[in-house]
Amino acid sequence: MPKAKQVPNSVLKRIRHIQAQIARFDFVCSGTLLTRTKVCGKPSCRCATDPEARHGPYYEWSRREEGRLAHSIVSSSEARVLRRAIRNYRAILRLLRNWQDQSIKAIRAGKGPAPKKKSG
Repeated sequence: MPKAKQVPNSVLKRIRHIQAQIARFDFVCSGTLLTRTKVCGKPSCRCATDPEARHGPYYEWSRREEGRLAHSIVSSSEARVLRRAIRNYRAILRLLRNWQDQSIKAIRAGKGPAPKKKSG
């Protein structure tokens, strides 16, 4: 019977490191934050002829809610927090993909967690 491959403890150490990194995040939101400027439609307003004079900036947050696309106009202070939360969300997704890769290595080498005992 072939012997199971040995995975260095560094794999398990990397998993613990990923878990610690994920635990440090505060706000997490999916979606996209757009910064928009608008033309008001008044022919006498400077925004009608000068792109630099457009009104705004306005911040629009787009994301999925219950399977549907949702849009919200948010304030500049909310936009600052959302920008960080979206960046955190994307970083967590990268960390989860890495965690999955490390888990596969550990499982294939027989280094998975011990099975839980049934109480009864």
